[in-house]
Amino acid sequence: MTTPREALGRLDSAAESGEIEELCARHGLDLLVVHGSAVEEAPMRPPGDLDIACRSLPGTELDVIGLINDLMDLTGFDGIDLLVLNSAGVVASARALSPQSVLLYEAEPSLFTLAQIAALTTEMETKHLRLLDLKLMAGR
Repeated sequence: MTTPREALGRLDSAAESGEIEELCARHGLDLLVVHGSAVEEAPMRPPGDLDIACRSLPGTELDVIGLINDLMDLTGFDGIDLLVLNSAGVVASARALSPQSVLLYEAEPSLFTLAQIAALTTEMETKHLRLLDLKLMAGR
């Protein structure tokens, strides 16, 4: 049985061979990254899935099931957890685009870095609003 780290190794090899670029072109993606416990140096527990985040090009209707199936075929691993950045929340986007994330594909140079800056800045700038929401929900 394939582990998340073995699946990550297969994705790295596919990125080097150009298979990831072909997959991203086929699905209309401009960004593909791996994040989460599979890329952490010393996770609190062994990874059980492979967290992948993608961003589709504007105007593209993403076939999420088709993309997950293609990723499963490529990795030989069925524990793919896909986050679509186009519709993800602020905190989820910031976590998926953290400095520990592994870039598999970017359509243009520096696209990943610009997406990271935008996600982390938005998370920082909206933190006070999330805290206020928590206080309101707690009735304080």
